[in-house]
Order: sequence, then C-alpha cells, then structure tokens
Amino acid sequence: MNIEVLNRMIGDELRAARARKHLSRAALAELSDISAKTIQRIENGERPADLSQMASLCDALDEPITGIVARAVERAEK
Repeated sequence: MNIEVLNRMIGDELRAARARKHLSRAALAELSDISAKTIQRIENGERPADLSQMASLCDALDEPITGIVARAVERAEK
C-alpha cells in the first residue's frame, strides 16, 4: 500500500467527518487545539497526522480513530 495514497485517504475521511458535523476548519481547530492550517494540510494529504493529532481530531469529531483509518485503508486498497 502506498503511504502517500493512504495519507490522502485519511485526509479525505477527516474532511468528510468534519463536513458531517458542519464544522469549519476554524471551529475544528478550536475544538482540537490544532491549527486550521495544519488541518488543511492534513485534509489535503500534504502532511500526515501524527497519532496525537489524529486522537485530538477524532475526539473533536466524535469519531473513533479506527473508523477513520479503516475507511481510509479500504479506499486506498481500491
């Protein structure tokens, strides 16, 4: 599996989860204590989220990390 593709898919899944919650990047930044610019870069697949960032983002989105990653892996393998 290509890690760059996986990072893009994780970013897509985080963006989709944020959209389902009707949150802007700025609102998610406040909830997660991660800058909106960093969130943008993660969502666009420009940089991977580290585990602590994933935990903060998923907590703020009320989404399990395992769900985000599993959906991303499934999409990356297609």
